[in-house]
Amino acid sequence: MHVPIIARTCLSQGTHSTKTISEVSGTGRKPYKQKGTGRARHGTLRGCQFRGGATMHGPKPRSHAFKLQKKVRRLGLKIALSARTAEGKLCIFEDLEVPSHKTKNIVQYIKQMDDTKKVLLVDGGDIDKKLKLATQNLHYVNVIPSIGLNVYSILQHDTLVMTRDAVNRIVERMHTPISR
Repeated sequence: MHVPIIARTCLSQGTHSTKTISEVSGTGRKPYKQKGTGRARHGTLRGCQFRGGATMHGPKPRSHAFKLQKKVRRLGLKIALSARTAEGKLCIFEDLEVPSHKTKNIVQYIKQMDDTKKVLLVDGGDIDKKLKLATQNLHYVNVIPSIGLNVYSILQHDTLVMTRDAVNRIVERMHTPISR
């Protein structure tokens, strides 16, 4: 199945910045008189044409995020979940409770799944403390609540493991009407 390329511009930090003429340090005094010198008229030496001056129209901190409509986001989530189901990479359990907070338990569960590189565990409510401790040291296992499930995280992981509660909450989220 062909997976579409995701635009990653929203992941840019947006912290790039240059100084404008009001932010550059220096005097505000007129460098020389207006007339009689034969030189061009200038009111400050902090203009963009001078060394040590400002940058005109340079980058300023901003958000690179773009917002999709709710209908489009829901459709994307439906398509991503359907694709994982069609591939046979969606597992549904009653709950994600682990006997202890040891990482080796999770590693054994992952090894039992065949052809798995990255796993996304989706829990219905708050994430269990033991599960969080057991998975936090594994770079190929991520745990999120059902409210945080999105298309990007589904496509980033090759196997999706969900609880019944998470499935019910996602179905309920899909069927809520969009308020205008």
